Amino acid sequence: MSGSNPFSTPLDQSNLTAKLAVLQPAADQNAPIELTLTEARLKDTSYECISYDRSSKTAAAADNTTNVLVDGEEQAIPKQFESALRTFRRKERPRTFWADVLVGRTVEERSAQANVQRHVLENAERTLCWLGPDKGESTAKAFETIHEMGRRFTEACRQVGFGPDEKLSSATVQQMMGLREHLLNCPYNDLNSFDFAAWREIYKVFGAPYWKSVQCISEIVLARAPIIVCGRSNIRWHQYIASSRAMPLYQAKFFKVPLLPHVFKGFEIANEIEIAERRRRLGQSIALLPMIQTARECEPADPRENVFSMLHIATPSGRAEFHKQGPQPLPTIDYAKTPQQVFADAARYIILERQDLMLWYSERPPCARRLKGLPSWVPDFGAIAPKTGALFNPGGGMRRWWDEIRPLSARKPITISEDNAIHLQARPLDRIVHVSPIFNAGNARRLCFSEFKKMLDHTSISPSISTSPSTSTPTTSSAHANEPSDRKAERFWRALILDVGGTRSASDSFRDTAPPPSSLGAHFQSLVAEEGILKALDCTMDDLQTPENAARLRASPALMDLVAMCETTAEPYEALLVNHAVGRRFFRTEGGRFGMSAVEDVVAADNSLASEERRQGDESGEAAGSDGSQVTAEEARRADMGRLMNDPVGRSMMESFQQYLNQRDPNMARLAARAMRGEIPGLSEDELVRTDGGVREGDLVVACVGGFFPYVLRPRPRRAEAEETRGETEESNSQPAGEHEEDSATYEYVGECYLHGAMDGEDFQTSGVFGRKFFRVDTSKLVDIRYDCMKNSDVYEKI
Repeated sequence: MSGSNPFSTPLDQSNLTAKLAVLQPAADQNAPIELTLTEARLKDTSYECISYDRSSKTAAAADNTTNVLVDGEEQAIPKQFESALRTFRRKERPRTFWADVLVGRTVEERSAQANVQRHVLENAERTLCWLGPDKGESTAKAFETIHEMGRRFTEACRQVGFGPDEKLSSATVQQMMGLREHLLNCPYNDLNSFDFAAWREIYKVFGAPYWKSVQCISEIVLARAPIIVCGRSNIRWHQYIASSRAMPLYQAKFFKVPLLPHVFKGFEIANEIEIAERRRRLGQSIALLPMIQTARECEPADPRENVFSMLHIATPSGRAEFHKQGPQPLPTIDYAKTPQQVFADAARYIILERQDLMLWYSERPPCARRLKGLPSWVPDFGAIAPKTGALFNPGGGMRRWWDEIRPLSARKPITISEDNAIHLQARPLDRIVHVSPIFNAGNARRLCFSEFKKMLDHTSISPSISTSPSTSTPTTSSAHANEPSDRKAERFWRALILDVGGTRSASDSFRDTAPPPSSLGAHFQSLVAEEGILKALDCTMDDLQTPENAARLRASPALMDLVAMCETTAEPYEALLVNHAVGRRFFRTEGGRFGMSAVEDVVAADNSLASEERRQGDESGEAAGSDGSQVTAEEARRADMGRLMNDPVGRSMMESFQQYLNQRDPNMARLAARAMRGEIPGLSEDELVRTDGGVREGDLVVACVGGFFPYVLRPRPRRAEAEETRGETEESNSQPAGEHEEDSATYEYVGECYLHGAMDGEDFQTSGVFGRKFFRVDTSKLVDIRYDCMKNSDVYEKI
């Protein structure tokens, strides 16, 4: 085998030439693959691109390469590429291709070709998206069905007046109902619905590993004529998208079960690609940030590809029209950079180009990132964000207030210094004085009760608010000083569920949320009463009905009063609590306000991430925990069975196991029931030592110019340089964040948050004539702050 690399010549950027592979013909399907490399001018050459599976699991397979002949010498290429070449090879005529393996393999060669790879993809006659070999007749029948579903969807769109260039989200309710009626007007045995082998192949097409390859996004978006190919069967891209929109409806009609997760994920990624492809075709902008978010749903072997592959298709977002900072140059593709450098460059571009903080929207907070060493304000673009409901409509009041800053000269642009620190304006809102443990599906009821009790016991709020000199802004403690208990309870239960759960009006968008009715408070009171009974009897719901506990219950007038409050079921409130609070922490502020942190435990919020988070933790050594002298809050959280209760399958399995224990070992059943509620014998959550960088007492809640939500910031201690921090005593390090001597203008980003009574910009609203509310911003309360580039874990690594 040759030791030289025949693919080592990078693309000639000045002449737009590329190294292409001429696939030599062969009459025998099993004959060795022979390639002849040629340097060709792109505009003068007819060639095709091959797009194939390069996802992380495929690339990591032990036997993922095979040898082919390149200019007469053996060279290793991925098996997926080899199977595509074998299928596309003609019997008598050569065929010319380009694929990314024809690019140089060194860092310098890959970086050099990246700037013109866009032109390579755009100039190809067609792009063949290779899903893999076929399974004979069953695959052929599957593609016939896929073609027919696409044809029917296209015809249904024509019937209801829905154009091919319109986005599906813009369809009216009448159009969507019409599409459904046209598509489902068929018998149950239509579309080979009884041919389960063919439908298994249909699932394999839509859920193919190819869709987890991040490079496929740019290769399809930039293609002149993308074609989806599986063995000898194929379908054009637009027909494939049409069929992917019809197939879930037929799935529900024929089989009445949801799609498998990997099939649904393939649908999601393909439809995100279609949105970008349509925008490019119509001459609209393709902003980098949403494309990176799409890429994060894939599984790249190299996390940098989540950014690099999207740079091929990104264009200015159009936000430059709304500010005076002008367009920004896109980051360069440089494979010599680390993932931390690549993500920081992308975040810098996004913030400066947009002049807002949209990149923090529904993002993992720094404490939940996988990649260490990032500046606190830079998202981990290599990690999947948990599937949870967004905090609020980003176009709401927290977005509008900073557009009302007058005079315009008082609003300063967002800048980023050479040391990767953000400089912007902010309005301090309050300081956090209490933080709860993290909610999960198992402990949600118990924590709801314990935090409510702590809130009621907290009768005094300090009238003097301790703030650093540059953030001296009085909070609204007086607004809640003499508040009735029922009003305080309502603020509490609304904050826990992010004040959502009501019915949207017809004029609301899908992003809008509606607050629940006040009547939901009765269900909250029922939940608190039930938990109060369990706490008083020191039992779980399973053994509440034992004769002993029933007698104790009847003997206590106070407990019987609580029983009377349980007439209304707690289920409606509990469902909202589990849906919106899991993974978050509840907090109270000096001003008597309530809020919820960002999702700090992604597994509790989205159990589909459990296996990946566990693998990442094992690789980084996080699972090892402490030195064994003391159990930390993070170790207790990882052992909490309640984290798995948010998964319907996991909940069902644990409930079945609980029933088994009830019959076999009542004592063990009681322990298991407590474990599922997050109770660990002999441990108090309030006494556990925290080692994470999540929300803490002493952190500040602020509204930022350019922000869409309230944000939690941590004042950086003046003694926070690395050498000084490591020399601190344990007693000093165990202090809350607010007790350190603070730098008056330098902060670390902790995460977005929900702050009840602030999400619609109420802190900036005033009433005019006839009670009409409008925004009025007191610019004297805006302060210049700096988000420091220091890693979030540096200061609190010993806490």
